[in-house]
Amino acid sequence: MKKRKSFGVKLWLWFLLFSAAIFTALWLLQTVFLQNFYDGMAIRNVERAVDELTARAAEPDFFDRIDETAVSGSLLVFVTDENGDVLYSADEYRRLYGDADGADNPYHADGTLNWEKGALRNLPYSYRTLAEKLDGAETDRVGFVTEDGAAYVAGVRLNDGRTLSVSLPLGAVGGTVGILRVQLLWVSALSLALGFLLAWRISKRFEKPIAQLSRSAKQVAEGNFRPAFPKGFCAELDELSDTLEETASRLEKAGNAQREFLANISHDLRTPLTMIKGYAEMVKEISWSDREAREKDLDVIMREADRLTALVNEILEFSAMQADGSAKAYEKIDLSRAIRDVVEQFAPFCEQNGYTVESEIADGVAAPADESQIKRVIYNFIDNAVNHTDESKKVRVSLTAAGGSARFAVTDYGNGIADEDLPYIWDRYYTARNRKNKAVVSGLGLSVAREILTAHRAKFGVDSREHCTFWFELPALPPPPVPPTPPASPAPPT
Repeated sequence: MKKRKSFGVKLWLWFLLFSAAIFTALWLLQTVFLQNFYDGMAIRNVERAVDELTARAAEPDFFDRIDETAVSGSLLVFVTDENGDVLYSADEYRRLYGDADGADNPYHADGTLNWEKGALRNLPYSYRTLAEKLDGAETDRVGFVTEDGAAYVAGVRLNDGRTLSVSLPLGAVGGTVGILRVQLLWVSALSLALGFLLAWRISKRFEKPIAQLSRSAKQVAEGNFRPAFPKGFCAELDELSDTLEETASRLEKAGNAQREFLANISHDLRTPLTMIKGYAEMVKEISWSDREAREKDLDVIMREADRLTALVNEILEFSAMQADGSAKAYEKIDLSRAIRDVVEQFAPFCEQNGYTVESEIADGVAAPADESQIKRVIYNFIDNAVNHTDESKKVRVSLTAAGGSARFAVTDYGNGIADEDLPYIWDRYYTARNRKNKAVVSGLGLSVAREILTAHRAKFGVDSREHCTFWFELPALPPPPVPPTPPASPAPPT
């Protein structure tokens, strides 16, 4: 099987991959795509400048606005008349030379440029193309990139016949790109080295608590249910540590319960098996020829066999209940009739042993349930009450319907259950561990009842404040319809 990389190595590799992706994007943006970004922004700046200057063309300070726009946007601006003669020009260096009419203006003949007195800067070669496009355009405004791609030019015919031309070079970032490449080379090398070390440090920092959690989890798997789970690194790992601690605690309890279960079931199986074997030997060796003694011994063997069968059946039923945790759709049953059926099952036992079952069962109460399973719960509750009632040997059974619920309750008149024992009465073998008489019980009755009621999503519990009352509640439904009585057949003729 291929060995997988550790969490630290994977985190380190992903961090390096992230750093490489960031620097790749940075290189592309600052070198390959920088010219495209610059050209796009330059074109937008030229168009915006044309909009602003066109709106201010009729103002007295129009030429001052041209100077400000040219300097702030590094633009070359010309204003010409109908004949193409230059009326005014400005560029990003315009304000460095003072007023256009000043003696220090290099555009004049007495300046360093030795131009004709009063002449302004010469028109660029692209002006002819601009004029031609304006003459052939349907609107008074055009914009284009020069044939050599060196500049973007936009022009507009003003209302007074003058022409406004604004242009900006597009190849100005060529030298900048070279500088950025050298700079990015150093920055990338240093950043990657720092990222390499930082990724290694972070991966080790994250790997340490996870490795500790892994070692602790292995100790739980080996049977040590109380290892130390590290905390304090981050909320998610603290939550995982809490979950593992709870899991270890539950596994410890489950292991203890399993050992206790095996010990108890061994005891309960050993007792009837021992009695069956002992009485069988007595029949064989002593009472075989004595009919009366033999019958008594055989009755004991049959009773213990029944006890053993009941125990095995409850163990199997309990296991099946725990294995089948799926939700089911139950049909409507006549709960009143089901309870009366179970009470009648106890009639021979009560008559033989002097017990009394007081019944207060409402008529026509229906509920969604599995009838055989609910009967098993009712039987277990009544059987538990019979086994734990006091010397009066009385048990009270009731069924009431109110507020959309059907409530079944069984009360015995014994000493009740201690408060500290109430949380455990539904556990396996609670009754066997705490039985107060010699009744034949398996200790799984309430556990089976709990599994059935949980599957039915029923409310259930026990009230032991005065006497001990076990109860459960199911949704009450309208009673099933009573089939119509068929008409009486006519009497046959005599």
